[in-house]
Amino acid sequence: MAGADRTAVAARPTAGSRTVEPAALAAGLGAVYLLWGSTYLGNRIALESLPPMVSTAGRFLAAGALVLAVTALRRGPARLRLPRDRWAGVAAGGILMVGAGSALLAIGQQYVPSGLASLLVAAMPLWVLTIRLGSGQRPRPMAVVGVLGGIAGLALLLVAGDQRLHLAGMATIVASTMVWAAGSTLAQRLPAPDDHLVGAGWQMLVGGVAVAVAALPVGEWHRLRPGEVTGRSWVAWTYLMLVCTVVGFSVYTWLLRRAPLQLVATYAYVNPVIAVLLGMVVLDERLTGRQLLAGAVVLGSVALVIAVERQRQLRGLPPGTPAAPP
Repeated sequence: MAGADRTAVAARPTAGSRTVEPAALAAGLGAVYLLWGSTYLGNRIALESLPPMVSTAGRFLAAGALVLAVTALRRGPARLRLPRDRWAGVAAGGILMVGAGSALLAIGQQYVPSGLASLLVAAMPLWVLTIRLGSGQRPRPMAVVGVLGGIAGLALLLVAGDQRLHLAGMATIVASTMVWAAGSTLAQRLPAPDDHLVGAGWQMLVGGVAVAVAALPVGEWHRLRPGEVTGRSWVAWTYLMLVCTVVGFSVYTWLLRRAPLQLVATYAYVNPVIAVLLGMVVLDERLTGRQLLAGAVVLGSVALVIAVERQRQLRGLPPGTPAAPP
């Protein structure tokens, strides 16, 4: 590829300026909201008898192999080959998002309740904003208001009461959100594979390998006892691998290339609401009036961010492109 073309690709996500129907964006966001909202419950159950890094590495390796195998069968093995300049983006997304981000979340969830974990993950858009500000971009003021409103609503929704908090576990989950935000930003700015499923598959494999290797020095592979893993944990692991990983991550990478990052990041606001609703259904929990009010604040903030970032697209700005300074 010529130097000018390479620069043009690096300046924006591949196919980032394609026109996408609002219904398609809404469906993609809805899928990520619902599927990843159930990740916390699935993780918690899987970790009852599976080591966190082994569980994370295994599901991403299996999911990545499945995605690439299906792609090869449908479109031919040649489709899996990537140009050299696409591997940097794949590595960034795989090592940071899939690898470090997901593994740190699983490690932290050993000690932190699912609801509180989802609240901590909801801070991810704040790190996205911080990265954008540090790189010279200027988010629209109303987008910042939406982010802050979402965090305030989540604080009301899932603030820990008299529970004893595991500070190291909480810090680990916060670190996972920072790493994920960095990975999302790099994945959107670096050249991406033309086929988003191929890119997602390779990211899963790269991330899975990274976590599998990292699990060696801490002894997690020696702690794995397949015969002692409960059926309940295997079901949760399989759900995480097939539904949350194969489907959810593939949709997420598709959204990263076709929507503003701040819009995609709104999944972190809605996921805790989904987690609370799942708690009602699965664990027979009840929502209080405060939780209902907080949920309304969260959804209102999400609607604000979506409306603001959608206006950027309608004005012809490709995803991730900063608005012109006043």
